[in-house]
Amino acid sequence: MKDPEFSFADGFLAEEGTIGEKIAAGLKSAAAGMPLRFTGNGLFAEAPMRELPVTTKFDVGLALDPERVPEELRERLAPWETGPMIDATRTGEERNADAEKLCWGGGWGGHSNPAYDMLLTLGTRGLRERIALYERLNPGKESFYRGLKMALDALEILASRASREAEEHAKNAPEEERENLLRLSRALSHAPKEPAGDFHEAAAAFWLVFTFDGVDSPGRFDQFMFPAYQRSDPRDARRVMEALWEEFYRTRTWNLCLSGSDEDWRDETNDLTYLILDVAAKAKYNTPNITLRVHRNTPDELYKAAAKTLATGIGMPALYNDETVVPALEALGIPRVDAHRYCMNGCNQIDIMGKSHMGLEDGEVSLIKCVELALNGGRSLLTGKLLGVETPESFESFEEVMDAYKRQVEHAADLAISMANKAQEVRGTRATNPLRSNLILGCVEKGADYRAGGPLYNHGQILTEGLADAADSLAAIRHLVFEKKEVSMERLLRAIRTDFEGEEVLRQKLRSDVKFGNDDDRTDLLAKEIYEHFFRYLLTKRTWRGGIYGGGLSTFNRTADYGSHTGASANGRKNRDVFLADSLGAEPGCDVKGPTAALLSAAKYDQTLAKSGLVMNIKFAKELFASERGEENFIRLWKTYFEKGGQQLSVNVVSREELLDAKEHPERHRDLIVRVGGYSEYFWKLPEGLQDNIIRRNAFEV
Repeated sequence: MKDPEFSFADGFLAEEGTIGEKIAAGLKSAAAGMPLRFTGNGLFAEAPMRELPVTTKFDVGLALDPERVPEELRERLAPWETGPMIDATRTGEERNADAEKLCWGGGWGGHSNPAYDMLLTLGTRGLRERIALYERLNPGKESFYRGLKMALDALEILASRASREAEEHAKNAPEEERENLLRLSRALSHAPKEPAGDFHEAAAAFWLVFTFDGVDSPGRFDQFMFPAYQRSDPRDARRVMEALWEEFYRTRTWNLCLSGSDEDWRDETNDLTYLILDVAAKAKYNTPNITLRVHRNTPDELYKAAAKTLATGIGMPALYNDETVVPALEALGIPRVDAHRYCMNGCNQIDIMGKSHMGLEDGEVSLIKCVELALNGGRSLLTGKLLGVETPESFESFEEVMDAYKRQVEHAADLAISMANKAQEVRGTRATNPLRSNLILGCVEKGADYRAGGPLYNHGQILTEGLADAADSLAAIRHLVFEKKEVSMERLLRAIRTDFEGEEVLRQKLRSDVKFGNDDDRTDLLAKEIYEHFFRYLLTKRTWRGGIYGGGLSTFNRTADYGSHTGASANGRKNRDVFLADSLGAEPGCDVKGPTAALLSAAKYDQTLAKSGLVMNIKFAKELFASERGEENFIRLWKTYFEKGGQQLSVNVVSREELLDAKEHPERHRDLIVRVGGYSEYFWKLPEGLQDNIIRRNAFEV
């Protein structure tokens, strides 16, 4: 028998059809031969596809582990390896822009949210009936549909095999595990081939397919699992949910979305919503990322339950506002009924559950790096390389500064989109995904792959770095150079280009000038202008997949790295300073007038322009959540921000003293969790620059 770990490669190489058929054959071979695991004390079976040395990954395509794949096999597979194909599309200019953290694009394939509700409701038998219908309506696409059917073969083979092996494992297992394994065997003998029955059967079928698909984002889990929950004993469902939560944590599952509204603004909170919040609060894990949708009809009970979960310090749930997100999606042409189906995937990208390939990071642009280029003729202050367009190196008016800045932004956006579109084309033609094409509406109907425009919605998302830093820098130039005339432009440019050598007094003046995040229109409205310029520019650009690009801001763990690649700036930053703004909010420590002012500044943006997640990080002292009054004050602040158009809040509940001690003595704080941007992480695992960035954020009381 061949090595089970290379079962995907065996099937892939043996198939002589299209790339979709080759990948589907690989999946079918892997299902029959790859190692399986039984977890959750026997309640679940998993198929860890992403651990195979040769595999297909939802975020990459065909991927090889160079340390585990023999050279001869690697040579045979090299023509189909996705990463090198994408890398080969990049120009020298694009490589430089990426290396120096001006922008990047297409670095990976992103997350999505398959229609698990369709899988659990129809089963693979029902999915085959859909294929049969549309194959008749789309003549000439037989190879595409053959790939889809082979992918469903893989799921059925996998479930049948797991059912048999669970029964075999039960023979020598302890009593409780034996009972669970026998129950699992019965569940997988029925689902996912047939519609799922009770909560355990639905969870077991979901987990097997979810892990075989690479462990991505469950999406609206409390919605698609609720029918099965209603068919179950609540005590048993809790036990299954608690066991599944352990598996989510162990596998670093991505985004699980709770609650929300339907197209008539009816609330969709249910008993499973509350159960999940309770399980998360008790477990106190940093994963999965939990997001909570609220709207005009959200019950007060849900606000309170969310606050209590946040009070544990896990940084979750992230809070989303249907009243802003839904209009943002409708403006892209997404019908209201589908706009209300949105969820988050990955860290916090917005997706339409089971209907899109758009909730991902297609690229990113550093606005503070664009300011650097604007003030230095398009060249990097750190390397001297021409990264942008050549613009003037001296300025007679602030309008000239802004013109140079906007030209650099548009050039950087064009580079990111060029990289993204070329990568999309490679994935859509050379790394198709027959498994997800079965579970994303539009693909079967059109006869088009998930990565090649098959889904109903194929929009894109370009993220933003250093927004507040750019705003503060430009505001300081306008205020001190052109309005108050305290500093000449020549002196300021010389100081920036020499990293403020001999100009510490000037640097401190720039550091203390008016800052975004304090409800001051002098900076806030300039921030609004640069935000809207970038986000509106993106909306004029098309994705290769067939959609429109939108903007977002969810900077995660990249913030400090971007700072370390950015030269001195007019907000008083020095060369390679890691302290960039880590979200929609102020530079770390610069929002000195309290949380209300910080949120009012952010609310001045038109947040419906953001088609991806628009993270607003905010940190509160632990003491706030220690009393009922403090909790009520937080909820009132949260509601006010959302009423003013805020899209999202990410909340840290931690003390500065605890963070400082955790940095000094990490062994004492192994369980300390912080909200990084779009996700939560154990503080001790973060690089030093990012730790310092988080420490510098202000902790508010309300």
